[in-house]
Amino acid sequence: MKLPKLSLRSFLVRLRRIGARIGPSLQPLVRFLQFFSYIKFSTLREVADRASQQRLTGLSAEMAYHAMLSLFPAILAVVASIGLFDILQATLFNLANQLAEVIPIEVWNTIRGLIREILQSRNQEVFSLGFVAALWVFSGVMGAAMAALDQIHQIPHKQRRPFWKAKLVAIGLAMGSIILFIVASFLIFISDWVIQLLARRSCLIDSGQNCLFESGFLCLLQPLPSCPLEERLLDVWHFWSRPLTLLIVSVAFAFIYRFGPSHRRRDTPLVPGAFIAAILWAIISSMFRLYVSHFGNYNRTYGAVGTIIILLLWLYLSSLVTLLGAQLNVTVGAAMRRDRAIYYRLKKSDTGQ
Repeated sequence: MKLPKLSLRSFLVRLRRIGARIGPSLQPLVRFLQFFSYIKFSTLREVADRASQQRLTGLSAEMAYHAMLSLFPAILAVVASIGLFDILQATLFNLANQLAEVIPIEVWNTIRGLIREILQSRNQEVFSLGFVAALWVFSGVMGAAMAALDQIHQIPHKQRRPFWKAKLVAIGLAMGSIILFIVASFLIFISDWVIQLLARRSCLIDSGQNCLFESGFLCLLQPLPSCPLEERLLDVWHFWSRPLTLLIVSVAFAFIYRFGPSHRRRDTPLVPGAFIAAILWAIISSMFRLYVSHFGNYNRTYGAVGTIIILLLWLYLSSLVTLLGAQLNVTVGAAMRRDRAIYYRLKKSDTGQ
């Protein structure tokens, strides 16, 4: 009967000693890896129980409803932010095409049509007024997510943000999501340009021509019969751009988990749950895409309404994954605090205090 206690005691003491020996700069990495040691069947069952008790499925449906209403305003806000810059419009479609490989094709066709219609309208007044209205409507889905996160963190109603403050935070989260998307678009554009520049510079040098780094646009404009290096580098970059898209989704989840709840314990994990939620989102979206493509007959059964039903189902699954990632962070954080308390009790018993 003493073996489990000794085993637990030895494990906790060794874990603390390893953490104490590692410098402060590596502590976040240790906590990140320690998080995954708690991913086991009992933890997943507790997450499922908590999700059932707190009606996360119903909250996900509420988020999907708000997201459906906010879809066009959200696209308008993003396109209005970068649509006036011709140099980034192609990048917007390139980044959206990365999502097109994950989300259902009907959803992508709807989003692509909205983007093209907005870009065809070059009225700056419409863009300006539309951006403000879109940002206000888009904050509705963030407000629904914030209410769900408050429930996941078990924050009493009296301790939650007042309406005006919650609305300001929701607008800030909406604006932060838009800025994150714009930065991602800019990084992808710059990376494509740099890869093409380096590859063409190497090919031009091999062909006996001169191509200075400072005159990068001249390098890109010089005609080349063929440049296999450019094609290979672009293929490699396009392959790694998919994990980059997944990383962007992880950062977006972590951003919502950090600033969404009214109160959050500092020792509650943040990044691991966002990382797992992003992976689950990609897997579920891909599986749902395959199901709709091969087994679903929504368009035949429901006609034109089939696309809307598919979009709602995808938004519902995405919302559910988002809340499950937050619930996983809270559940694992509570388990880590319990083990930390056990460690300190064992340490006091060792020192005779």
